[in-house]
Amino acid sequence: MTAVAGEPIELPWLDFPRFRCFGCSPANPIGLALKFHRTESGEVAARTTFSAEYASYPGIVHGGIVNVLVDEVMGDMIAIEQGLLAFSITLRTTMLLPLRIGTEYVTTARVTGTGNGKIRTEADVTGPDGEVHMMASAVYQPIRSDQARELMGIGDDEFDQIKHYFDHQIGQS
Repeated sequence: MTAVAGEPIELPWLDFPRFRCFGCSPANPIGLALKFHRTESGEVAARTTFSAEYASYPGIVHGGIVNVLVDEVMGDMIAIEQGLLAFSITLRTTMLLPLRIGTEYVTTARVTGTGNGKIRTEADVTGPDGEVHMMASAVYQPIRSDQARELMGIGDDEFDQIKHYFDHQIGQS
């Protein structure tokens, strides 16, 4: 999956009727419905404006929701860049500035390393002022096809559409 800077990056599983990911599915009425694009520097990114439903203190986005945001962007970036679906196994975040309700943020993600069957990533959440509000790093474990079929109940028709995201070496899509 490649895209020109600013153009949307399509995620093929969004068309599956049962797919209701909190982070990226437009079919989840309480989810974030993130849409991905490539930045001028080539990174995978998503723009987000949080509504009051995601608040903790008045006017401030709940920290747990921001953790979901960075996990989703890093995880989908792995699918886009590495051609693998993966589970996060560690997630570390540093909140530098609060995120405000009603303000647009851009989250960018990148792979920082691979090894021992794992993928290491980083992400930044940047506000309209150009300030980084949150930094994150994570380690992901690729999902095997047998895990996907068992845990997610993926049938043959759905699996045929996404089978290239499983069971290959990291760095080879």
